[in-house]
Amino acid sequence: MSDVTARGAARRATLVPSWHHVHDDGTPDRPVVPPDPDGTPSAARPPEPRARLAAGRQPAMWLALAGVGLTTAVALLVGARAACLVLAGVLAVAGLCRAVLPGPGPVGITVRSRGLDTFFFLAPAVAIAFLALSLSNDV
Repeated sequence: MSDVTARGAARRATLVPSWHHVHDDGTPDRPVVPPDPDGTPSAARPPEPRARLAAGRQPAMWLALAGVGLTTAVALLVGARAACLVLAGVLAVAGLCRAVLPGPGPVGITVRSRGLDTFFFLAPAVAIAFLALSLSNDV
């Protein structure tokens, strides 16, 4: 895949803009400020802090994993209704953390924009809690 630049030289096309890459060591290759829609960097906006990918520095990933483990343990020891409520609680906490925490957000739960991530955590939390409360006692 190559792209022809204004000077006519071939250049390899990148799938993600260079300002969007996350570096593990925290040192950016280029300025962190994303370009304006016209392609020029904006000096008026402060740069976003870089996210770090090292697993030891990502408590959100470990807490989400612990929530899934807790849900599995509750399902095995208590029952399906309690496990569904625990899972709904884990999703609600993740959604609230994504909605409230600043910056690029917790790397383990940040995927899309803040609004979409919050919606995709809170909507299933409400649906799972509703379905868990509407289960019959036979389960």
